[in-house]
Amino acid sequence: MGSAAQRSEQVPGVPPHRPGGVGILAGNSRVSLDSDGVIEVQAQLRAFDAALALARGYREAGLPMPRVSVAFDHRGIFRTQFLDDGLSNSQKRRPRLSHLHPAIRTVFETAATRHQIALGDIHAIHEDSARQHLSHTLALGGVPERLVRSMLAGITEPPAGEDPQVPTQRLTCAAITTEYFARAAGDAASGTTLLEVFFEDSAWSGRLAYGRGLQLSHLLGSTSTIRLNLVSDSGVVSQGAWIAPKPAGAAAEASAAAASGRTDG
Repeated sequence: MGSAAQRSEQVPGVPPHRPGGVGILAGNSRVSLDSDGVIEVQAQLRAFDAALALARGYREAGLPMPRVSVAFDHRGIFRTQFLDDGLSNSQKRRPRLSHLHPAIRTVFETAATRHQIALGDIHAIHEDSARQHLSHTLALGGVPERLVRSMLAGITEPPAGEDPQVPTQRLTCAAITTEYFARAAGDAASGTTLLEVFFEDSAWSGRLAYGRGLQLSHLLGSTSTIRLNLVSDSGVVSQGAWIAPKPAGAAAEASAAAASGRTDG
């Protein structure tokens, strides 16, 4: 069948001689509860389908299956409202699509079946966990102030009627996006060096936020080479360029430039 480098050339858009594993972020969907407590799903199915088509291409070329993930923005508490019943603590901490509430799973099943990729093989990344980890990272200190300014925007007051709390600074969309990228790449053991990001331009996953998120990811130390793939309403994929981490000196200059600009919400 040839070497892995030769087989990688059979997958459209994959750089030859890839140095390590591949991660794929298959869209950034949104879930919420309506006034009757019914789950509503705003799924980025075109991005999901395009991402799974790429993952299938790797498999058909005889290459290792990429790590596939879906990000979920949400209103409400993800672990208590959007997961299935009867899960173990480990499954709750690191859910797969197969662990989500049936009302969510069914939305993604058709595309997953078409590409012959099991829902249990697709990681679910949720906003609650991303925010918690980012807040913990910032609380520990050590993040350069110039980057902190790119990660925080404004103050979040406690909702009316609730007990007074200490107001907290609001995380920017770019900051949350960096956490989605990091989780889609997996931990160090995953060896992911290439990250394919598929997304649709929406109120919660705008092109500007994703572009800033890519830049911020590298400034925060991500070692993955990242490509943004914007998927249109008709399913057409506009591939960006592969963006590799900058050398330390160049990264410092870029972080100063990023800090001088206004961040998104």
